[in-house]
Amino acid sequence: MTGGIEAAGDAVTGAMLARAVEPSHGEAQQAGHGACLNCGATLEGPYCAQCGQAAHLHRSFSAIGHDLAHGVLHLEGKVFTTLPELALRPGKLTRRYVHGERAKFVSPFALFLFSAFLMYAIFSLTSHHGPEGEGKGVQMDAGARAELTQEQAKADARIRKIEADLAEPGISQGRRESLAEKLDEARAERDGLTLAGNLTDSLTGEGVNGGVAKTVGKAVSAAAKNPDLAYYKLKANAYKFSWALILISLPFLWLLFPFSRRFKIYDHAIYVTYSIAFMSLLFSLSMLLTAMHVASGLITFGLILFAAWHMYRQFKDAYQLSRTGTLLRLPLLYGFACVSLSLFFTFVAMMG
Repeated sequence: MTGGIEAAGDAVTGAMLARAVEPSHGEAQQAGHGACLNCGATLEGPYCAQCGQAAHLHRSFSAIGHDLAHGVLHLEGKVFTTLPELALRPGKLTRRYVHGERAKFVSPFALFLFSAFLMYAIFSLTSHHGPEGEGKGVQMDAGARAELTQEQAKADARIRKIEADLAEPGISQGRRESLAEKLDEARAERDGLTLAGNLTDSLTGEGVNGGVAKTVGKAVSAAAKNPDLAYYKLKANAYKFSWALILISLPFLWLLFPFSRRFKIYDHAIYVTYSIAFMSLLFSLSMLLTAMHVASGLITFGLILFAAWHMYRQFKDAYQLSRTGTLLRLPLLYGFACVSLSLFFTFVAMMG
């Protein structure tokens, strides 16, 4: 119950933060008359021409609920204009926003903030991992270690049995060749199990040289030792540092148009922010469907295909590329997206 309340609070917090980013992003208010209550200038419309304060102000107890609903749900219509465009015509939305058509749309950063908090809230409600996973992770490692040791013992026993058969006197040449072939296979299997054991020691930090901790870093070693605890840290911290994903993605997107005079860093930032916001909303939908036991393999596959199509469509339309130009850059775009996510998760794990 407490986790659900906290998750709902995170969603509301995200919406309020998003609202704070664009307190009056082109909205229509009632026309004002007389003087502005903030600066005293004469009012000639819904906003003060000098300081920008809205002419129509609430001052009642019911206004608290109105402001909360207005800030969280954004009911005046922009969200209902933005989301269909973002889902079906994302590239055109990006281009229109970059070129100045902004009052009718939710700003990309406001939508990004809301989607990040909403995703975390749904994640908290639908997942059951937590700090208690630390002990579970250790148990999983111990179980895997025991199973690996058992397989190694079976391989050793098989090798000994084949060697004993080879040592028997009077066996035929064909039998000897068959046993020799089986012995080579058994030894190769044992070498593979030995390699797996050494790799496990390296990843969990149990080797003589301290494992990955000395070469890759403490965060990677800790995640390999206890994946459940690493999962919890990612869950708890990913939304706090979600802004870093935008910064990580920008250099990779710039590499697709190096030294281009047509597109500036600002254009790339709007593209990335809208794209991440939509993918967060799509992931939130997937988690909800899974929690309601509606999601199936076909639905999941459909969502993945839609995400891939969305990246293609936004990329093509936002940068006004030909189909050939888009398809040539698309593999790089998908690859850069994977690299950016990997770097982001590593960053979040280190921060945790």
